[in-house]
Amino acid sequence: MYRLFCIARWVAVLVVLLFAHHAANAQTCTFSVGYTNFGTISAIRTEPEDIVGGIHILCSGYTTPMVRMCLNISATAPRQLLGPDGAALNYNLYVDPDHVGVWGSVTAPSTTPLILDFPVHQGGQVWANEPFYGRIPPNQNVPVGTYTQAFSATDTYFVFIGYSGTPPNCATSTAPYTTAPFMVTATVGSDCDISATPMRFANARLLRKPLLATSSLTVTCTAGLNYAIELDAGTTPGGSVTQRKLLLDSGADTIDYQLYLDSARTQIWADGTNGTWRLVSTSSGTTRQFTVYGLVPPQPAKTPGRYTDTITVTVNF
Repeated sequence: MYRLFCIARWVAVLVVLLFAHHAANAQTCTFSVGYTNFGTISAIRTEPEDIVGGIHILCSGYTTPMVRMCLNISATAPRQLLGPDGAALNYNLYVDPDHVGVWGSVTAPSTTPLILDFPVHQGGQVWANEPFYGRIPPNQNVPVGTYTQAFSATDTYFVFIGYSGTPPNCATSTAPYTTAPFMVTATVGSDCDISATPMRFANARLLRKPLLATSSLTVTCTAGLNYAIELDAGTTPGGSVTQRKLLLDSGADTIDYQLYLDSARTQIWADGTNGTWRLVSTSSGTTRQFTVYGLVPPQPAKTPGRYTDTITVTVNF
């Protein structure tokens, strides 16, 4: 009995020692994916919104001179951030700064994992900070709000393999691996963009008859946004929203004129004060055009020459 007890005890100790030795040589890596918040963006701009994300990597337990990492994430086409009432904001993540290679996985068509190779430092350690790239395309018809996409543990599959010589093939490499959940976020802010065409009245020797002209305003605002368009009094000295004036180039003579919201030319377009009107609307997220109706009423003859005024158009939202 005594001999059997001793053998059993030595076997138990041997198992513990072997287990401890295996644990000391295990290859482990941790990944932290960050800088994935686009911040507040405009969905109506003509240029994309870009970010540079980062992956913090820390590994230990390697005896090989190199480590290959195959960082796979789930990929959908299109990749979208979801916001208010199910609204979707298209975006993508890329492995290169030129935004060509879509970050995905070895199993997702038209995508690629983020493939990294690092030397192993003294003590079997690897540490690094590696970038990836995000882009939101311009001109998207979405409302104001916060948009997110979560990459859970099941959406991330980060493989890390020690090697010497030829790097392992990511297409066939499945272990060891870990996960690194992260969230991508963007906030769509309120924004409007406006442009105007010049208003040109016909040439006239005498101002015995009314002169009519129009201008076009092109407005794009974030979907669902309430806005108001106002016209100021102009730059001619002595002019006002109820009595606008054109000024003779290199002179002091003026011509009375007015701008209207309606084709009948009864609603003076200004800021809503002193009996004037302003245009109020709600954006559908698409570009809209509005007509400004101009009138030069009959008046006494003026000094010949070119007369101009500059109107500032403001969108309040």
